[in-house]
Amino acid sequence: MKTPYKTLLLLVSLLCGLSFTAHSAPKQALSYQQFAHLPMVQYARVSPDGKHIVAVLNSVNGPSVVVSKFADTKLSSIAQLTKNRDRIDNLYWVNNNRVLISASQSRKSGKNRYRVSSYFAVNIDGSEVMPIKARKNKSATTWEQRWVNYLSLISTLPHDDEHVLVQVYDFKDKANAVFKVNIYTNKFTKLFSNTYDVYRWFANSDDIIQFGIGSKKNAPEVTQIWFKNSEADEWKMISERKVFEGDTFTPVLVKDNKLWVISDRINHRDALWEYDPVKGEYTKEIYSNDKYDIDGVVYAQDRKTPIGVRYTAHYDEIHYFNSQEQSLSKTVKASFKNYHTSIANMSLDSKKVLILAENDNSPTKYFWLDLNKKSGGFWFSRYPSLEGKMLAKKQPFTFKARDGMEIYGYLTMPVGLKSGIKPPFIVHPHGGPIGVRDDQGFDYVTQFLAAQGYAVLQTNFRGSGGYGKNYLTAGYKGWGKKMQQDVYDSIDWLEKLNIVDNNKTCFVGWSYGGYAALTAAFQKPNDFNCIISIAGISDLEGMASHESSYRGSLKEQVLKEIGDPDDDIVNKELKSLSAINQLEKIKSPILLIHGRNDTQVHYGQSKNFYKAAKKANLNVKYIEFKYGTHYLDEEQNRLDAFKEIELFLHEYLK
Repeated sequence: MKTPYKTLLLLVSLLCGLSFTAHSAPKQALSYQQFAHLPMVQYARVSPDGKHIVAVLNSVNGPSVVVSKFADTKLSSIAQLTKNRDRIDNLYWVNNNRVLISASQSRKSGKNRYRVSSYFAVNIDGSEVMPIKARKNKSATTWEQRWVNYLSLISTLPHDDEHVLVQVYDFKDKANAVFKVNIYTNKFTKLFSNTYDVYRWFANSDDIIQFGIGSKKNAPEVTQIWFKNSEADEWKMISERKVFEGDTFTPVLVKDNKLWVISDRINHRDALWEYDPVKGEYTKEIYSNDKYDIDGVVYAQDRKTPIGVRYTAHYDEIHYFNSQEQSLSKTVKASFKNYHTSIANMSLDSKKVLILAENDNSPTKYFWLDLNKKSGGFWFSRYPSLEGKMLAKKQPFTFKARDGMEIYGYLTMPVGLKSGIKPPFIVHPHGGPIGVRDDQGFDYVTQFLAAQGYAVLQTNFRGSGGYGKNYLTAGYKGWGKKMQQDVYDSIDWLEKLNIVDNNKTCFVGWSYGGYAALTAAFQKPNDFNCIISIAGISDLEGMASHESSYRGSLKEQVLKEIGDPDDDIVNKELKSLSAINQLEKIKSPILLIHGRNDTQVHYGQSKNFYKAAKKANLNVKYIEFKYGTHYLDEEQNRLDAFKEIELFLHEYLK
């Protein structure tokens, strides 16, 4: 099949040259409002026939699902979700006329909060709204009633316009079962019983359930892989391994009765391998990167056919398997020379394409290409108020930590600095922490801080993801220790460059970054003019004790990455690495921000620290949002939080 890619080069180049060249724009004062609003448009998806685009539109009224004709900027709302409650997580085309909406809400259970998924099907004219929801059993326990809310999509069944495959807790099986669901009537049809403690099922390219991942009975820390060659065969357990032991083994799909598995075997980096479940052996390496872990598999519009793998270098990258996608990707990259680009989505015939384009100093935006008409154009920016503004460049760096290990990161210097002027700087490590990393892509938080005149230091300390197994595991049990020391070493590295004001420094962190900020407050009490912790952790021992009380992989994760809080020696150390137990050492003013709907870090981590800090007469301020999530993904919450951050930094760094 021939595609006129070359004929688009001139057209798309002209579009890029005319659109959003940030460097040529005059400098303008920017405040928190331009950065704190949610991305205007997200999750844009092209319909299978290429005639429409569906997307999420965020506004002050909450998230809504909108539809436009392909390449048209006229949007029609087809579903409005509840403000302060619903978060849209994804959108799927089930057929050319009907869309499946994946949303979630924060729910309370005892003292804890958890996210509950919701699915809705709706026509593109907004009609025939149907919740996709399993029936509850009145005699079920409270725990079972909670689990029935965890519905998960397996396949949109591209060749069946009326049904999807889902998995959800089944009261009879006492486990996740697979159901075929009618998206017009919400009728659930169970395909088979789950007697294997499988918690996640996968379908092959023919939409037959062919393998599942589960836990061993009475040993939930042991992962089992179940497989069968055909629909008529019996299930067979083909792999059993304890989490965190040996090479990783993460099946992602079935192709030609072979498993495609992400594993760090041999290369000590996550790579994609083919595995023969019958012989119990790897047959070939499908793709590995020489430097970075792969993040996952990229699928075609049908969400079944693998077309490439995704990995993160300085930006998100995709390696395509097929020549057609490779050719299109190369043409797009060559055409959008001012941007880093990727193919966001396309029609089934690959003729209608949505492109994501961004730079470190230019917001992410959508362009469209119509290969049939040999035309293209701009669609929407996620941050339209930042287009054409002078934004800061984010530069990668490496340095040697005190023990000789090479550490990676990014430095963002504010724009418009006069010669000889050294800006105040902000230490801003990422959350996670294990397996997460910062990259060079557009980052609204970093750009917000830089726009206020601050340099921003982001350190991918050991334990960060993407750099291979050795880099990852070097961060185990490094909370408050080696991971924290890497951040301190990066500060020393930056200060030696003599380009920032060493006497005006603030430590700003979100999630684990908030933990790192509060830890720096007592470990380095004289080094920081202020501390900001957003959804951070003040009581490491308390968090570890709580999470290790759960059985299975979560407990093993705590034991491996943090330490065993039931061990007296470890428990004592974890307490010593908790800011709530080190109040007498803290000198810097502290701003705490947390949402009560946070399902990842309980807001008590901030609230309890605030109460203790006030009793200790520390300079501390606490902002609590009633409906705030871990990511503050309700627009007014984020606006209010950024306003407080802007004022706080101005008070202590200007």
